[in-house]
Amino acid sequence: MSGDRTACLTLDLENDWYFDDPEYDHLTFEYIDDYIAQIQRLNVPVTFFVVGKTIERYPEVIDKLDTELDSEFHLHSYQHDTSKSYDFRTEIQRGKDAFEAHFGYEPLGYRAPQGNIAPEEFAILEDEGFAFDSSVFPSYRPGIYSNLDKPLAPYVAEGTEELVEVPIAATPGTRIPVCQSYLKLLGRPYLTYLKYAPLPDPLVFNTHLQDFYQTASHDRLEQPKQSIMKRNLDESLELFADAVERIRGRGYEFGTMADIVGASARADTNLSYDESEDQLESRKTATQTDRSIRLD
Repeated sequence: MSGDRTACLTLDLENDWYFDDPEYDHLTFEYIDDYIAQIQRLNVPVTFFVVGKTIERYPEVIDKLDTELDSEFHLHSYQHDTSKSYDFRTEIQRGKDAFEAHFGYEPLGYRAPQGNIAPEEFAILEDEGFAFDSSVFPSYRPGIYSNLDKPLAPYVAEGTEELVEVPIAATPGTRIPVCQSYLKLLGRPYLTYLKYAPLPDPLVFNTHLQDFYQTASHDRLEQPKQSIMKRNLDESLELFADAVERIRGRGYEFGTMADIVGASARADTNLSYDESEDQLESRKTATQTDRSIRLD
């Protein structure tokens, strides 16, 4: 990464709206080719946080994204249970097993469903070998999280020695998340706001496939969530493309989570996770080597 400011596009790869009915299983995967074409046109790398069950059910989709895009993969829980009715360590271990069985190495990054992570869970992530987490929205969502006091830049997570928390982007002051769901909800006025508002560095821009593509799953959502999630959905891809170019126009270069964690380690002597940086680079190299073998 040579740019002074870094942006990272992330996508949480999961079942649409978490419905467990077989008729509504990952319906947005019908649009994978369209999504790949869109990302290739924008020429940006993508960091995927993928659910363990999704890896097990659709390994061919994971491989397609891995081979056709400049991509990086980390863990997004095993089952994406938003009720959190499970033992956290067991959930993490099951997710790690599914991840390693497919990729051949353990995940170094984690993102909690809905960004809902408890303070004591950071220590478990570190104990399980994770180098970083990217769950925290430094914003406010009623009933889910209240993180208005959290930093906008990477920091060592509370209760850990060196686990790096890389927060999802929010605008300083207003603390409005900079992600596709908010862009889709607020539409063109928010896109204009991004042209002038102060923005964090690094800027982690979060997305989901259901932010871009409407399926029958949307119609099963209860109100008012259904109306909220359908708002501006027909122009979501256009809004997204404009946002990417707007972020570039603000002087950002797009990279991966590994780029962000590595740069943070080099820049801040208070963040003592040089070993994690080396591990990230090692895993990236292993992934690239494996990809070359499969492409050949």
